[in-house]
Amino acid sequence: MSDISKYDAYEQGATFVGVVCIKDPVRPEVKPGIEACKTAGIRVIMITGDSRETAMAIAKELSIIEEGENVDKCVFTGSQFEKMNKKEREQAVGGQGGKVFSRVEPAHKRELVKTLIDLGNIVAMTGDGVNDAPALKQAHIGIAMGITGTEVAKSASDMVLADDNFATIVKAVEEGRAIYSNMKAFIRYLISSNIGEVISIFLTALLGIPEGFTSV
Repeated sequence: MSDISKYDAYEQGATFVGVVCIKDPVRPEVKPGIEACKTAGIRVIMITGDSRETAMAIAKELSIIEEGENVDKCVFTGSQFEKMNKKEREQAVGGQGGKVFSRVEPAHKRELVKTLIDLGNIVAMTGDGVNDAPALKQAHIGIAMGITGTEVAKSASDMVLADDNFATIVKAVEEGRAIYSNMKAFIRYLISSNIGEVISIFLTALLGIPEGFTSV
């Protein structure tokens, strides 16, 4: 067994061999999903505990940050956000402002969601860790990861993804909008086709005359 008191001697005269870089690649379906969100009028905000440089690189790869965009106005760290007052926070996340938030803590995530809600947005929050639970609970719709997600995140969420796929969220929004559109069309059809019958029956009952519609 090595003597730990001699570690400083062991590490002397080392030869630089190289650097090993590890990257967690973005899933191929994520970028098309984000493009679909933009087309559908859904704003995507990236919130991560990674460093600012790492977050910016991934955001540019996914086109969350557009080419030539001023990163000082759309990329913030958790400590920067914490130091802002209420008005500054609203300016940071309002409109097309804040797109990427790095080095965030659980409290920062929750305040981000709260600020977006105060601005009148319908907020959906995705996450898989214990530190995401406060924000998942705060959002209108909390979406947890079913495979990698912790039990705390799942219990705090309104929806759990079975495949941990961002594209599934986009598909769910698409299906939900289609169902809502069909419901409105069906209700309009019922009102327009039955309003004449309803008025006729109501008036005959009100005036005390025989019903206008009979089996004959």
